[in-house]
Amino acid sequence: MVRSRRIVLATLAALTALTGAGPAITPAGATNTRPDLPGTAAWQQASFGGRPLPSLTGTSPASVAAYFAGLPTAERKGLATRYPAVVGNMDGAPPALRYAANRHEVARSGVWRGVLDLRDRQILALDPRERGLAVEVFGDLATADRVAVLVPGAGADLYHLDEPGGIAAGARAMRAEAERQEPGTRLAVIAWAGYATPVDAGAAAMQGSLARVGAARLQRFLAGLSAYTSAPVGLFCHSYGSVVCGLSDLPRQVDDIAVFGSPGVRHRTASGLSHTARVWAGLAAGDPIRYVPFVRVGDYGHGPSPVSPAFGAKVFATTGARGHGGYLMPGTESLRNLVRIALGRDGAVTPGPHSRPPE
Repeated sequence: MVRSRRIVLATLAALTALTGAGPAITPAGATNTRPDLPGTAAWQQASFGGRPLPSLTGTSPASVAAYFAGLPTAERKGLATRYPAVVGNMDGAPPALRYAANRHEVARSGVWRGVLDLRDRQILALDPRERGLAVEVFGDLATADRVAVLVPGAGADLYHLDEPGGIAAGARAMRAEAERQEPGTRLAVIAWAGYATPVDAGAAAMQGSLARVGAARLQRFLAGLSAYTSAPVGLFCHSYGSVVCGLSDLPRQVDDIAVFGSPGVRHRTASGLSHTARVWAGLAAGDPIRYVPFVRVGDYGHGPSPVSPAFGAKVFATTGARGHGGYLMPGTESLRNLVRIALGRDGAVTPGPHSRPPE
């Protein structure tokens, strides 16, 4: 028992040290773990075209997709205009309609003036409540032959979407590197800040509660995505985002899972994440996450390091990546390798060293 308490305290100290390892984090408010969509009250009390609107609780993304498929174009647009906050966040609604709804919401509310410029962007989800959630698409989902979903770690939210080193910058870097490797590429990259992340790398990042909520949201998001594209999906899970990916029940459409800067994924081996997808792992030499005790005691800690030999992941090189947040910086081997994985170029991935936990 004494040893367990010491492990927990050591893990807390190591994770807390990561708070200054990446971009500055200044949360705009409380963490948003609310299950309801923004605008829910107005939607639930309304009808459209003389018909009740589909329930926002218990309706699967496939049923949402079927509902919108049965509407004339004018009625779809009418719903997006009248209820932009709902349609813009509804998994299973057509992506192009969600983009339009979120543009309308941005123009209507003016909440983001002086904070973020979201005009003319492909925003697939937008929830300004508390710290805020956002999902942005880079590339064309309608014609994509592969899709990369970037799942971030602590501190990612709507109001930090565009900060240097943030998730949108990482997604842009992946898309630009894909174009460099394969000119004319049809890879779509999705920056999925669609769950409530830990505010920083402190106590909440040691536990699984936020990751469990995030995993359910990721599963629903992927189910909605599958209604509009059959392209293979790769998950790219950074830091605490790898815990989210590890706790998700992933569809067969996901054929690659890459975790980097991971504190563990709540599984002892790679097969725990998926029996069908290829599992990759990378850890930069200067990433302080390597000093976290890779153990789990109750709900504290996330288990073995994914780059340890016993875990069984394919380890990729991360040369050039600095600290905990530098994996997607242009010019790094980590970015090049992650994009090779995203493009399905497995044979081009440069291998990295397995790492054993420090004594």
